[in-house]
This record gives sequence, C-alpha cells and structure tokens, in this order.
Amino acid sequence: MKKITAILASLAFVVGLTSCEKDNYDAPAAGIAGQITDHNGQPFQTAQSKGSMEMRVVETSFTNGDESIVVLPQGLNMLQDGSYVNQKLFAGTYDVTPWQGAFYPDVETKSVELKNGKTTTVDFTVTPYLSLEWVKEPYMTADGFLKASFKFKRNEKAGQNKPDLQDACMWISRTQYCGTEGDPNYTPGNLTLTAAMEGQEIELTSKLAIKYSMKYWVRIGARCKDTYQKYNFTDIKTIDVKVN
Repeated sequence: MKKITAILASLAFVVGLTSCEKDNYDAPAAGIAGQITDHNGQPFQTAQSKGSMEMRVVETSFTNGDESIVVLPQGLNMLQDGSYVNQKLFAGTYDVTPWQGAFYPDVETKSVELKNGKTTTVDFTVTPYLSLEWVKEPYMTADGFLKASFKFKRNEKAGQNKPDLQDACMWISRTQYCGTEGDPNYTPGNLTLTAAMEGQEIELTSKLAIKYSMKYWVRIGARCKDTYQKYNFTDIKTIDVKVN
C-alpha cells in the first residue's frame, strides 16, 4: 500500500511540474489604442462595446510564417466617441482593421508591433455611409414629450457602391451608454428613410410623455441596407427633465 501511495505521489509531482511548465507564459501586458475619424476629420461616433463596429486584431507573429496554423481574430470594444483601447494583449505583431461598421469597407489594414508595458497608438480614417447632424437638440414639449430633429447626408466614395437607405431611430436612455439601446418606454419605433429626406429636417418624438424628473441621454442613428446594417450616429446630448 505504501508503495502504491508513493507511486501516485510521484505521478502527481510530475503532472504538477508539466502543468507549471505549460502555463509558464508572461501575462498579456501589451496595449493598443486609437481614434477612428471620418473623412472630415471628426470623431466617428459609435455605440459602446461592439454594438456598431469593432476593431479586428490578428496576431501574425504567432505562426512564425507557418501557414498551416490558423489564428482566430479578436474583436476589440469601441467607446462611444469612436476611440478604443485594450491593454491586455500579448506582445507580438498584429494586423489591425476597423470591422463591420457603417462605413465603406475598403479600409487599409495596418500592421503594428505591440510590446509589453507599452501602449501603441493606431488611428484610422473611414468614410461613413451617412453623416448626421442635429437641427434641434432634445427639448420638452408643453405636454411632456421629448422631441429632437436632425438631418442626414449620404456620402460617396469613388469606386464604391452607395447602399440604399433603411431607417432612423432616436434612443432615449437613463444612462450615459446611449446608442442602439434605450429606455423602451420612451424610445420610439424606427422611421423609414427615403432619398427625398436627405438634407431635410426630420423630427422624432418620444413614444410616451416623460414621467420622471431626471437626466436623460439622447442620440439619433440612421442606417443603410448594407451587409451589417449598423448605424451612423449623432453625438450624445443630455437633457434635465423636470416633471410637475
């Protein structure tokens, strides 16, 4: 019995050493950050996380040139102002591309070397399908509804097909994370867009009268019938509502 116990203990020790050896990697400590801007040099407005696009990164140095090794891409989250940051990547060489957003897809992939303890900046410029701007910022009507208006412009890019229009929405949120999600009690349904609406003031109204006195975050988005059907956005406005 003692002999069997000793053998089992030896096996456990060997397995423990093997496990330690396999896990003996440096923790991911390389960073990447950047800003996406539109063709006019303005921040490209996005939804938080991956709601309207993501940054696609593929570590090319992992394979050491072995084409039989498949490396799966990672999708990095976005912030609402079109910026991104991730400081938990492994050191190495990466291909970086803005991915699955409401912009013309011919965006050049950039190759960048990431080093431990350092954050490398990688910026991009994209041409959005639509540019949106506020006409009337969010305001309250006498009967307690929240209204706002905007107009949009369809952008063109040489050699690219301009997608058809789809719809627009105004999101009303009780938190700062406003975009593709809002308070369902107040956020109205989508409005179908037509070519005749381009450049015209379009007014949107909350589904119901606002019931509670508090700060609300408001944003408008519009989209086209492209592959991913993601939204182009205005920036986010706040309104302090006082309900009598």
